[in-house]
Amino acid sequence: MKRLFWLVLACSCSASESDPAGDTTPTAMETGDSLRAPAAADTIGTMPAPDAGQREIFIDAVTTGNPVVVRGRARTFENTVQVRARDADGALIAMNFTTSAGEMGHHNPYEAQLWLVRDPGSRMFVDAFEYSAKDGSERSLTTDTLEFAGARMPVTLMFSADECTATKSFDRQVPRTVAVARLLVEALVAGPTAADKAAGASAPFPPGSRVNTVRLRDGELTVDFNERLQNVGGSCAAQAIRASVTHTLERLPAVRRVVISAGGSRDLALQP
Repeated sequence: MKRLFWLVLACSCSASESDPAGDTTPTAMETGDSLRAPAAADTIGTMPAPDAGQREIFIDAVTTGNPVVVRGRARTFENTVQVRARDADGALIAMNFTTSAGEMGHHNPYEAQLWLVRDPGSRMFVDAFEYSAKDGSERSLTTDTLEFAGARMPVTLMFSADECTATKSFDRQVPRTVAVARLLVEALVAGPTAADKAAGASAPFPPGSRVNTVRLRDGELTVDFNERLQNVGGSCAAQAIRASVTHTLERLPAVRRVVISAGGSRDLALQP
């Protein structure tokens, strides 16, 4: 009887350790199906589709206005997410990038703003994607289509007109915003349209220029750019940027003085 008992016990242990018919369902970490943003992000919008384990980027909600606010979840290299807005013809209106909050390898929440520096028309596309670390190509593209019926307002931009300090005014319609000064600076950095260029406008801002903050206090408007604006490649380029920003923003009623900084430093901004 004892020999029979030990024989049954040995067979049972062997089956539990190596039985190929046992539970082989992958874990959540293997499939990604249960990878979610923190609980606070659950109110953003739609939860992952059934293929969530395969998709890298989700757009959960888009708040229309100016700026457009895009929220979602992403599982990308170094948590970086590229976000852009395109008009109905596919032409670029605005582009930005952000970083999702959380450990790499998870669908972490992200949020990005897109300043609409020209009229998108009645319909626009919002894309979220990442650049391949291997070859720089776009991958993991997710697109949301939006109807845009917000009010418009006229603005005047002072673009560089071929000389270091000369500027020329260019008018355009843009979606209404309460942050007019920020929108104007974003439009200057984005550069002139094809029609503006045909009329003599040039773009003095170097590639990689970004706006950090725009703050008004006691009539002094301080525009802080990223560190790319600390060295702009020549005295003429520095003068053209300063003239374009100053002449555009001084037209606002509440602005008495414009101050430009880069990376938080006034002294280092717009060095030749």
